[in-house]
Order: sequence, then structure tokens, then C-alpha cells
Amino acid sequence: MVSFMSDRPTIRDVAERAGVSIATVSRALNDKGDVSVDTRERVRKVARSVGYSADRAARSLATQKTRLVAVVVGDNAGHRDLSLVFFAKVLAAISRRLAQSSYDPLLLHPNDVGLEHRFDAAVLIGVDNDDALVADLVSRKVPLVGVDVRCADGRAAYVGSDHADGIRLALAHLHALGHRRIAHVAGATNTVAGSERLQAFRSESAALGLDLPDELLRVGDFSSASGYRETCVLLALAERPTAIVAASDLMALASLQAIRDAGLQPGKDIAVVGFDDLEAAALAHPALTTIRQDRQELGTLAATRAIELIEDSDAAPQATILPVELVVRGSTC
Repeated sequence: MVSFMSDRPTIRDVAERAGVSIATVSRALNDKGDVSVDTRERVRKVARSVGYSADRAARSLATQKTRLVAVVVGDNAGHRDLSLVFFAKVLAAISRRLAQSSYDPLLLHPNDVGLEHRFDAAVLIGVDNDDALVADLVSRKVPLVGVDVRCADGRAAYVGSDHADGIRLALAHLHALGHRRIAHVAGATNTVAGSERLQAFRSESAALGLDLPDELLRVGDFSSASGYRETCVLLALAERPTAIVAASDLMALASLQAIRDAGLQPGKDIAVVGFDDLEAAALAHPALTTIRQDRQELGTLAATRAIELIEDSDAAPQATILPVELVVRGSTC
């Protein structure tokens, strides 16, 4: 054991090989801004080559930092598996970005976040804005980053997509194709995404002069089952819609199936637009027109905001809305 410990590479070894001071090595490995890019990369390359890794336990005791960021994934849409379907790419991007700055993610369910868990910041996903968990973390003075979660109190940054613009793009596309009776299958309205998309559908329909009776507004919960169910209701109307905008790709893909099961041709008899651009959207038949969210950038930016709040106690929390993109495919031919 003594021999093993003595052979372990130290920060001094890295400093000597990189030709810099021990303090510079520490600042480079901790991603401080006063170290040049070239020096930071040289130090990291040397650290990797000699197998050096910081003693997390010792550093935690010295700095009162754990180098852990809690990533709390809830199921406020009612389906935890749905959260993971959409957020898998977001979570991967969070993990990669944290690793670049020597942080580790701690994946937790909201019910599992207790005082026994120590972390330097928390990224919240799939949690209601007014969830008791948010108030608890604020009381513990934990910096927060909400991904489509707006935290009114504490040091809380926000990262989300432009849900309203996505709906505007979808409706403008369908309107240009000549559709005037357009329905919306909304997502869970207790979520930022569901409520903002529903509100945008109402306001943009009015701006385009579209008639929007209540029967054309159906509320789902982002799941395939709700998409299929609500599409069947729309198809049973005396005057069915010529197009459907669904608040998620999972609901839109189910809409395609419901239309087929009714003996109609999706894309030809009834156009369908989704929201998310999941991998399955391009593989559907017909391929699904949808609104693409940059899920990788959502995760990368969420992690970056968390690191900023941890490392600069004076940093002002930011709210960032990422642009979305209309992807036209066969379901609106």
C-alpha cells in the first residue's frame, strides 16, 4: 500500500513535466479563466499522460466543494420513461460538459433528493416550477438551473427552447399549404413546454385568422397513448381537422397511426406536425414533419450555467431561450 501510494502521480509531477507552476496546474485543471487555452490544454495532456487525477475527497475538504452536480429528473408529465426518451441526449450532453470541467453528474429522482446528498448545484428537469423540492433546494442555497423549469426564487438560471416560435413555425407552414381547420393535441399543461405551446397555438391561430372552436383543442400528456386517444376524438368530429399540430413527437407519431387505423392516409388526408425531432421522426411512415429542438445544446448550456454559478458566487443567473427549427417531411406533403 505504501509503495502504491508513493508511486501515484502528483500535481508536482504534472507541473514539472508541463513546465508550469503547481498553482497554474491547479487553475488549469479547475478550468479557471486566467489560464490560456494553450497552457490549459498542455497541462491536461500531461495530466492524462502521467495518469494524474485530483484527490476528490481531499479537495472537497479543502474547498467545501464536492465537484458534483445533481441532475434531478422528474416525471411531471406523468411518465418518467417519456422524460428519459426526450432528455437522454440532454443528459449525455450535461455529463460531457461537466466532465470537461472536472465535475461529475449525480442523477437523482426528486423523491430521492435528501440532506444525505451533497452537491454544488442542481440541474432540474421534468419538475414543476412550484414543486416543494425547488423551495427546499433554495433554502439550502443550492444554485439551480432549470431546463424548461422556471424557478422564481434563489440563484436559478433557466434554459429552454423557444416553444412559442416552434408553434408559430408549424402553423405558418400548414397555413401556407392551405390548411384552415387545424387542431392541437397539447402536452401536459402543468409543464412549461405544454403550457407555452398551447398558449402560442391559441394566439397564433388568432393572428392567422383561423377559427378555433374548443373541439379542436385536445389536451394530452406528451405520451403516445394520449396522442392516439385524442386523435381518435378529432377524427370522430362531424367536421374533422385537415391538420394536427401535436405538442410532442410521441403524440404525433401516434396520430399517424390513428389516422391510418381510421382508413385515412396521414400526410395526404390529414397533415401532422410534431415537436422535438426525436430520432424516430425521420423513420416514421410517412416521415414526420416536426419542430427540432437542439437537445445537445440544451444539455451543454445547462451544465455550463451550473458551473458558472458554482465558480462565481457573484454571477447573475441567466435565462436563455434556444431557437428551434421547422423540419419538413412527408407528413405535411
